Amino acid sequence: MDSGTIGKRLRAVRESSSFTQEQVASYLNVKRESISYIETGARPVSTVMLRKLADLYGYRLSYFLEEPAKEESPQVAIAFRVSDLGADDLPVIAQAKRIASNLDSLYGLLGE
Repeated sequence: MDSGTIGKRLRAVRESSSFTQEQVASYLNVKRESISYIETGARPVSTVMLRKLADLYGYRLSYFLEEPAKEESPQVAIAFRVSDLGADDLPVIAQAKRIASNLDSLYGLLGE
C-alpha cells in the first residue's frame, strides 16, 4: 500500500470524525504540518503512529493497509463533542475505542 492511499484514508476518517489536524498533531505530539504531509502522501506514516491513529478513529489497522479497504465505517463509534475536547481527552477516546474494538473482535472469535 502506498503512502498516498494511506494518507487519503487517514484524512477521510479524520474529517468524518470531526478532528482537526491540530488536535491529531497534539495527540501524537507532532507538528500539524506532519499530519498534513502524511495525509497528502508526501511523508510515510510509521506503524506506531498508524496504530495510534487507527485507535483514535475507531478503525482496525487493516483498514488503512489493505487494498481495497474491506470496511467503510469505523468498527467503533462513540459520541462526544469535538469542540469541547481538551488535550487530555484524545488518549482516553483512543483507549476506549481500542478496548471496544478488541471486545468486538473477541465476540467475533466466539461467534457471538
